[in-house]
Amino acid sequence: MDYIKWDGSLELGIKDIDEQHKGLIETINLFESVSNAADRYKICLETIMRLKKYFDEHFMTEESYMIEYDYPDFVSHKKEHSEFIKNVLDFEMACVEFYAPYTPILEFLREWLTKHVKDTDIKMGKYLNEKMKQTK
Repeated sequence: MDYIKWDGSLELGIKDIDEQHKGLIETINLFESVSNAADRYKICLETIMRLKKYFDEHFMTEESYMIEYDYPDFVSHKKEHSEFIKNVLDFEMACVEFYAPYTPILEFLREWLTKHVKDTDIKMGKYLNEKMKQTK
């Protein structure tokens, strides 16, 4: 059973952003599924690397849209991205030999995904969708 399921409440209606969010959910679900594996320490670091790649690509995508369409809450939205990055980097430092903080990482990721996507990104998505309709 998936730790987090994709559903309509997470959908922004912007294909590339929605696909990236689905990729994040896949990463979180994979991470949760191997939390008791013998090589979980190695997997912890691999997952952190995937998250770093995710935020490099995904945040750049969102921020490009926000700049292009002059999103009024850009600064606060970008601040949430920066806080996510800081937390992921902190977890990277915590994933050392013989220690993989699975529970704190999973709780953080689920909470962040729920709060950020369902609140902050949905608000941004509504704004962007409206602006995109106006420019067609």
